Amino acid sequence: MYNNVIPSTGAGVLAATGFDSIWLGLAAFALIAAGTAIMRIVPKRRVNEA
Repeated sequence: MYNNVIPSTGAGVLAATGFDSIWLGLAAFALIAAGTAIMRIVPKRRVNEA
């Protein structure tokens, strides 16, 4: 019973850890939102006009 080891890869590993694709999408959205917010805050570089 305990000797039958089934190698799990991909979605099986994620399901075993309780990680869901909804959380992955939410994390990606949060990172993109944070990145765009930082890009708005940081001043743009200006090229020196000679």
